[in-house]
Amino acid sequence: MKTSFPIRTATLDDVPALTELAIRTMRQAFGPPHNPAELVEAYITETFSLEQTQQELNDPKATFLVMMDTNQALVGYAKLTRNRPPRQLKGQHALEIQRLYVSEEHIGKGLGRHLMENCLQQARSEGYKTVWLGVWERNARAIGFYDQLGFEKCGWHYFQFGGERQRDYWMKKEV
Repeated sequence: MKTSFPIRTATLDDVPALTELAIRTMRQAFGPPHNPAELVEAYITETFSLEQTQQELNDPKATFLVMMDTNQALVGYAKLTRNRPPRQLKGQHALEIQRLYVSEEHIGKGLGRHLMENCLQQARSEGYKTVWLGVWERNARAIGFYDQLGFEKCGWHYFQFGGERQRDYWMKKEV
C-alpha cells in the first residue's frame, strides 16, 4: 500500500490543496462531537488561509511533507518545524512534528504510520536525535497511535484553540 501513496516535500504549487486538506482534517479531527463547531471554525479562521499556508511553506524553519493518492490528490500531510524544543527537552537536538494528519477516509490503512516514518527519516537525515510533538489530552486515538510508535509523554502545555484554552501533552521519541 505504501508505494501507492507517495510522499514528497510540498511546494508553493500545493498551497490551495494543502490549505483545503488542513481545513478538512482539522474539522474531522476536532469538530463535533469533540468540540463545538463554532470553536473549530474560529481556530480555522485564525490559522488556515492561502496566505498563511504560503507563508508557512516559505519559512526556512518549516518543511511540509504531503501524501498523495493514485489520482495525485493530497490525502495526508505533516509539518516539521525547527524551533526551540520545550524546557523538558532542553539541550536536546530535537525536531518538532507540528502537524500530522491523514484524511478521515484513509485512517486505519497504515498511512499515518507511513507518513510518520517519513518524518522520522527526515529528522535522522538532518542529524536530529529526538522528535517531539503536542497532542490534545482528549485525543485518545492520536495518543494511542503515538504510544504504539514508541513516543512517551514528557510534559504538557496549554494550547489556545479558538476561544478555549486546552491542554496538550508533549510527547517525544528518540530517533
